[in-house]
Amino acid sequence: MQVRFRLTDVAGAALRDPSTFFTFRKVDDNRQVGDQLDVAVDGRAVSFALPASQDVLVCEIDPQRYRFARSPVFFGTPGTSVDETVRLWREPLAWEPRFTPWDDLPRSFAPLQRVLRASPDVTFFDRARPGRLVAPRMVKEAWDGLSGSEATLAKTSLLNLYYRLDSVAEPIGREHTWFSFVKRLLAIGRERVLAMVDPEMLRLVGHVREHLEHFSADYEATPAGNHRPNVPPDLQADIVDMVSLKSTHAKGNFQLTLTRLRGTDDVLLDADIDESGDLLGHLLDIFKHKRTGGTHPHDIHEILVLQDGASQGFDLGYRLV
Repeated sequence: MQVRFRLTDVAGAALRDPSTFFTFRKVDDNRQVGDQLDVAVDGRAVSFALPASQDVLVCEIDPQRYRFARSPVFFGTPGTSVDETVRLWREPLAWEPRFTPWDDLPRSFAPLQRVLRASPDVTFFDRARPGRLVAPRMVKEAWDGLSGSEATLAKTSLLNLYYRLDSVAEPIGREHTWFSFVKRLLAIGRERVLAMVDPEMLRLVGHVREHLEHFSADYEATPAGNHRPNVPPDLQADIVDMVSLKSTHAKGNFQLTLTRLRGTDDVLLDADIDESGDLLGHLLDIFKHKRTGGTHPHDIHEILVLQDGASQGFDLGYRLV
C-alpha cells in the first residue's frame, strides 16, 4: 500500500527539515512495521510503500527542528492508499527570533513604542535576582541591540504579550484594548511582564470578576494570591489588594493580575500567557515547566500564528529562523 504525507508548519507552509525519522507501528501492540526511515524533507510530500495487512497503523514523525508528532491512524488494507497532511510545531530550542528593527516596526507597534519610551530602567523579571537591568531605556539602538539568551527570550515574550493584549478589547465598553491602559514597564521575562497601568484597568477587571455570568464566554476567575511573590520586593509592603482574571482562549490564554498599591494612583499589572487554557493542559504545562524552565516564547509564537496568522496585518515584530 502507498502512504503519502505532506508536512507543514503551523502557518500551513511546506516544511523543510534536514533529518526527519518516520517509524510505522501497529496500533494494537506498538510493534514496528518495516525499517525506521531518515528523510531530508525538502518541502515536497514524502511517500512510502508499506506491506499490506489488516492492521491499524500509525506513523511516528520525529524531525530535527520540529516537535515529535503522530499521523492519523489508518488501515493497512491491500490496494489502498493514504494521503494526509500533518501539521508540526517548531522545536523551541532549534530556532532563533529575528526581530524587526525599531525604525521598521509597522504603525501597529506605536502603542508599544510609546510605552517603551516612557519606561526607564526596565529590569529582568527574576524572583531570585531582582533588579537586574535590561537597558536604561529600550528604544532604538538599545532595542535593536539586546542580545543574550535571557534578553532575547524576554523581548520575544514581550512582543507576544503585546500582540495578545493589543488585539483584545476590554469587554465592557470595547473601546480600548487591554494594552492601552499600560503606562510604563517595570520588568520583562520569558513568561510575564510587570507594568504600571491606569487604575481604570483595575475597575474594569473588577467589574468583570463581579459579573462573570455576563462574560463567562471570554473570561474566568482565577486566584490572585499565587502571583503575590511576583510583586517587586520594594512594593510588597504596599500591597492593598489583588484581583486576577484569565481569558478563556483554548490555547495561548492570558492572565491579568492587578495589584492596588498604597500611596500611589498607579496599579501594578502582572500579565502572563500560557500554552494551555484548559485545566488539564495547564497542569501538564506546569509539570513540563519544572524541566524546561517555564513557558517558552517560541511555543506561544506557534499558538499565535496558528490562531491568527491568516488575519490581515498579523505581525509579531519578529519571525523564527
